[in-house]
Amino acid sequence: MIKEKIKIEEVYFVKKTFNKSLWKSLIIMPFILMFLLLPVYFLIFFIGIFVFNNHLDNLLSIYIISVLGLVILNFSYGKIIINKRITNQEIYKIREDFNIQRKDKYTYTSDSASDSHYFRLYLISENNQKKGIYISEEDYKQIKEKEVITITYFEIVNIIEKAVCNNYELEYSRFFSITKWKLW
Repeated sequence: MIKEKIKIEEVYFVKKTFNKSLWKSLIIMPFILMFLLLPVYFLIFFIGIFVFNNHLDNLLSIYIISVLGLVILNFSYGKIIINKRITNQEIYKIREDFNIQRKDKYTYTSDSASDSHYFRLYLISENNQKKGIYISEEDYKQIKEKEVITITYFEIVNIIEKAVCNNYELEYSRFFSITKWKLW
């Protein structure tokens, strides 16, 4: 693994890419949090009714305002603190080799009957760091399991600058999360 501070020429690319994803999260994140935090809402609602014999009339308003507050807090953190770290060149550009553990093809059919195909690689580094990337269909056909792929990416924001396998630069690559959520 090679770790170096980002150059001034790369700051614009990183900020532009990060801010684009930050604006997307401002639109998408409220819906995800509304769904994920729904069990907490119902728990508080039923405890209020059954244990305290009290109807919380404004609980839904508090729930919605809390979720929107979390979204705005996340957006502000990214806009102020992370952008400042990028501007001040306080993040690192990392070039690291990964072994391809397995390939995966995922197809999603939406309600409008249109198909979306995703091509994924599950990777592991020399120090057992696990990552996953999406790639294009053409790259997916050329790459084999157990090969080595070199990825150059920016730390903290997880933006891939380039990915190379067998001296061939992949045309498209983007990280995805492979960690499993544990509830207990």
